[in-house]
Amino acid sequence: MRVLYLCHRHQDTQIGGLAEFLYFLPSALKAWQVEPYIYTQSVNKNDAQLSGPILLDNCVPSYSGPFLKPAFFPSKKSLQPLLQLCHHQQVDLIHTQGTYRAGFMAMHIHKHTRIPYVVTSHSDILTINSERMRRRHIQGRCHRILQHAAQVTHLTTFMEHASASLCNTHLKNTIIGNGIDFTIWKNYQAMPEQNYMLAIGRLEPEKGFHVIIDAYAQLTKQKSHMALVIAGTGSVESSLHAQATRLGLTVITQFNHVFPPNSVIFTGYVKKTMKMQLFAGAQMVLFAPQPHTWEEAFGIVQLEAMAAGKVLIASDIPQTRYLQTKGLQAALVKANDIDAWTMQMLRFINDATLRQSWGEKNRNTAEQFDWRNIAKQYYAVYQKAIGLQQFC
Repeated sequence: MRVLYLCHRHQDTQIGGLAEFLYFLPSALKAWQVEPYIYTQSVNKNDAQLSGPILLDNCVPSYSGPFLKPAFFPSKKSLQPLLQLCHHQQVDLIHTQGTYRAGFMAMHIHKHTRIPYVVTSHSDILTINSERMRRRHIQGRCHRILQHAAQVTHLTTFMEHASASLCNTHLKNTIIGNGIDFTIWKNYQAMPEQNYMLAIGRLEPEKGFHVIIDAYAQLTKQKSHMALVIAGTGSVESSLHAQATRLGLTVITQFNHVFPPNSVIFTGYVKKTMKMQLFAGAQMVLFAPQPHTWEEAFGIVQLEAMAAGKVLIASDIPQTRYLQTKGLQAALVKANDIDAWTMQMLRFINDATLRQSWGEKNRNTAEQFDWRNIAKQYYAVYQKAIGLQQFC
């Protein structure tokens, strides 16, 4: 089975949760004789030619080219490079990452080739994240994309409900969470705790790092000897530095694996070994998305905290509540309630037994999200999609 993964943003194959999705899932599916390919929009959006393949670190060939812009009369020229790729590689199935852009392109490929497509709903369909999703004609376009999809998958029940508001696809829905490489995380689960808390992700306003810093500043007044580690890069990095300095905290931007109290340590973007070591040494992980400005589709940080065997303090959002039904142990707080964040930090600092107990439960629960298990679920969806297409 030859599967083409369609993602309209080129950078999403390099940094972030979707990048990990496109790295691990295609690799894991090779165990089921799935031959994967990836197609993304060119860095230069005016590029009209197909580029590639570039062999990624996971040995998956990646192509880039023009991406069809959703419109009443879409450009056939933008479709040609992908049509050629599908023909040349004899693609059996397209798996789109997102509904609006990638799904629209897959729908038009389907019209020309009858290649079935699977849509995985992401945050592009959430009205709080996208102004355009409030427009009736955009909702109608998404309805048609979902209507013609062979199968539709969702990361959480929250995303399933958001998608259902556009088109009722309950007969072809499957909820499949994000994944982790659980085997690799086992190598870090026995590392000792150190005196810091960890917050990790893109440094953007909606991720809530400003709330965490405010809460940490209050915590330091309780004579706590903890440091706060913030890992990631983004548009608000310099303003977070300024915020921490204004609050009287020491700002460290040259990370040297030392965690002095009353300090906020900015590590920059971390991955692989460094990321896992930071999770492993943390006493707790902080996950503070702000749903009034942006809704998370899943939040892979939560899975990573589980795999590392860590207790989690998280914003009270539907995605985290869904993971609680799967066994996640987390203290939920109102996303922008600084006092509540401080109280929970202090609670876990003072109770090592509770940290250990919750962390152990998270570690035991995390294996269900190993990419091998996630891949098996997607393979079943792919089989349904191709089977349905045979009867169309």
